[in-house]
Amino acid sequence: MAVITVSRQYGTGGMTMGNELAKRLGCPFIFREELARGLKQRGLDIDLDRMEGRAPNIFERLFGTNPEALRRCLKEVMEEAARSGGVVIGGWGGQVLLKDRLDALHVRVVGSGEARVRQLVESGGLTRTAAEDVTKSADRNQRMFSEYFFEVDFSNPKLYHAVLNSETFSQEKMVEFILTLLKEKKLA
Repeated sequence: MAVITVSRQYGTGGMTMGNELAKRLGCPFIFREELARGLKQRGLDIDLDRMEGRAPNIFERLFGTNPEALRRCLKEVMEEAARSGGVVIGGWGGQVLLKDRLDALHVRVVGSGEARVRQLVESGGLTRTAAEDVTKSADRNQRMFSEYFFEVDFSNPKLYHAVLNSETFSQEKMVEFILTLLKEKKLA
C-alpha cells in the first residue's frame, strides 16, 4: 500500500481532501495530532497547532526547536506510520522527508488567491477582507516556515508527483485522480 503526502495552500481544502482520500483507501490520515504524539514520544513536546505554517521569531530561532531535530523526528514518525501499511500524511514536509521512498506519491493542492478567499468566506465565515489578509499571511508564513524548517519552498512543483488546482477539480475528482495515479504507479 502507498504512502501519500498532501501539501496544500491554505484555503484549498487540501487537508479535507487528504482525509477523504484516506477513508477511501481504508488507511489512516496522519496530521497534527498524530504527528505531535509521535514527536512527544521522541522527546519533542511541540505545539504543532501554534507552529504550523509560520516561521519562528528570533527568540524561537535562538532558543526554540532545532530544525534538524524536528526533521529527524518527523521523518521517524512518518516512516513508522508508513511501515504499518498505507497512510496519507497531511503536510509537515512529508514530500521532503519521504522523497526517496519508491512507494510514495506526493501531491499538492493549490488555488488562486480569489478562489481561496471565496472558500474561506463561504466555509470559514470570514469577511472578504479578513479572508484576503489570512491567505496573504498564510502564503508568506508557509514560505518562511518551509524554508526555515525544511530548506525548501513548498510551492516548488518539482517536490510533487502532482499539483492539483482546487478551482479545476472538486474534492471528489481530486480523490479519484489520486486513486488513478496510485493505480498507474502500481501502489493501490
